[in-house]
Amino acid sequence: MIRLSVIIPMYNVAPYVERCIRSLENQDIPKDQFELICINDGSPDNSSDIVEDLKQEFNNILLINQENQGVSRARNNGIKKAKGEYLLFIDPDDYVEPNSFSRVLNNVSAYNAEVSFLGFTVFNEFGKERIRIFNEKVCNDRYIGIDAYFAGRGDGQTDPDRMWAILYKSEFIKKNKLFFLPNVPYLEDGELIARILCLAKICIFDGHSFYQRTSRPGSATHSNLYYSEKAINGFLIAAQNLKQFQAQTNLSPEQKKFLTQPINKFVLLTLNAALQKPVFKNYIKIKRRLKDVGFSKLETDGLHAPYKELTSLYNSICISFAFKAYLNEFKHLLKKVLKYKHQAV
Repeated sequence: MIRLSVIIPMYNVAPYVERCIRSLENQDIPKDQFELICINDGSPDNSSDIVEDLKQEFNNILLINQENQGVSRARNNGIKKAKGEYLLFIDPDDYVEPNSFSRVLNNVSAYNAEVSFLGFTVFNEFGKERIRIFNEKVCNDRYIGIDAYFAGRGDGQTDPDRMWAILYKSEFIKKNKLFFLPNVPYLEDGELIARILCLAKICIFDGHSFYQRTSRPGSATHSNLYYSEKAINGFLIAAQNLKQFQAQTNLSPEQKKFLTQPINKFVLLTLNAALQKPVFKNYIKIKRRLKDVGFSKLETDGLHAPYKELTSLYNSICISFAFKAYLNEFKHLLKKVLKYKHQAV
């Protein structure tokens, strides 16, 4: 039986991918109990050659070569190929603790959890530790997904909206058709994790070190992509998709209320990215687009800080008519959004 499928999308990561794979192979469960699914997303470097060489050493590696389709489609293709009971997404410039698979798999199985948040440490490009989040204070309880979304954000600690460093029950993901949304090039994790936690009935926090994340300047998170037209379109697509998901009749009132925050987050991100442009005309254009797709005013029920305040400011801008009031309000909003930017992601 394959207990775990690890999904690794690859694009221009040749300097890192071998370290990642070797960390995944340096584990305490038999090789026939887990598989590594590497998706070469049309990478122009020699990432696939490196994986081909590693396949000669390890027989549990599957390499999928595809034309460049973006990380979301690459991960989706990995999900469809996965045979494991649980799924783990890992970026190829990251790695995991040695001999840790047995612990995290036994823990998630003991609780029969659909989602298990694993501890992670973030390093800069020089290997200096920036932050560690193990969630030790909440690791002895079961949570429904809605509560788990906020449990990791206690005590002022921000647990980002991430898909990495989390175990997912494969049956739960596939049964509910919880796939990554294409054409969202930035913060696509936040859109999917909102849908996952909206539906999840049993979530846990592992409470120990597991995932080692590298934050480097060349990655998408640290690029100018955030302010691009492509990113703005992606944020709007994410907000619309979550709004459609919220409208499903099989969701409870509590689930619908929960989705208000991630929906508002992506609307605010759309506006925030647009406001980086120096021309006021760009702001007007984005506001028209938001209005056209039903986001002229946002719901406030069920929001946590800072989104409650940000949403109120957003709604104030919508009903302001004087140019000066517009300008002052959106400058204030911009300051707030930038202050909480990392909490928003």
